[in-house]
Amino acid sequence: MKTGKFDLTTFVRRSKLYVPANREKFVAKAWMRGADSIMLDLEDAIAPADKKSARKMIKDDIAIVTKGGADVQVRINSEYVEEDLDAVILPGLTAIMIPKCASADDIRHIDELVTELEGERGLPVGRIQFDLLFESAKGIIHVEEIAASSPRIVSINTGQADLSVDLGFTRYKELNYDQYFYPESKLLYAARAAGVQPHGLGAQRNVDFVNISMNRDEMLKACRYAYNLGFMGTFMIHPGWVEAANEGYTPPQHEVLLARRIKEALDQAYARGEGSVSVDGRMYDVANMKYINYLLARADAIEQKDRQKAAALAAAGGTA
Repeated sequence: MKTGKFDLTTFVRRSKLYVPANREKFVAKAWMRGADSIMLDLEDAIAPADKKSARKMIKDDIAIVTKGGADVQVRINSEYVEEDLDAVILPGLTAIMIPKCASADDIRHIDELVTELEGERGLPVGRIQFDLLFESAKGIIHVEEIAASSPRIVSINTGQADLSVDLGFTRYKELNYDQYFYPESKLLYAARAAGVQPHGLGAQRNVDFVNISMNRDEMLKACRYAYNLGFMGTFMIHPGWVEAANEGYTPPQHEVLLARRIKEALDQAYARGEGSVSVDGRMYDVANMKYINYLLARADAIEQKDRQKAAALAAAGGTA
């Protein structure tokens, strides 16, 4: 599925690892974690008094975190949009994450600012992407319009922590599904309608997404659950979750192998003038072929992304 220059199917950003832009120790190791994208944070991870100094570190941070082949994003502050954009629209930047999205006009305004800065700095106009974060009832109510407000948008997410504050409830893992089912479901459908990727872990029962002691298997289970709902990646605060996210949002190998068998059988059936075929006792037809083609294209794109990251890591002398 394509929207302008953006191909939803082959675009791979399963894991987005948050790294505070001013924590040099974390930045120095981030490129070795294997994340598809590294999110340099200028927002919640940075104390108000440190915002200005953190902006000055972005240029050097970008040069470091790109070494492992990851995309580079920066999460900006909704209160300091112009100051942050002036500091981060640089060569090597892939995308900005825009928090607290509540208005399509706001996104269009940021698009205009980025376009102006790209032109002034000799960067390809339109290349820097937008990753949107919805953290309020107003944002969720208008998510369909906002998700389609700029061709730069490639993915959208909910921010459950701030959303709970806006909605006035305390987060409990026992209530996670009930509290977030509506916003997560609405975001999922809005993303697909707009032709962008839905990201996040969705609404799940008895999962504490801010518990950094969550082990790999627990995180893998949560990511696989979200993948089966239609989500295509997620952000994370712990580097130990990267591998689980990459696996969790990758089509399972047994499904890929079966899809290849079905595709071969259907191709042979079409050549005989038949529109359906039986594989392992199940019937498959044209409708199935559409999903099979999507699944195989997705799997191939992920394999290519992993090869690119492995080559970059090897060239830089790092290990995941």
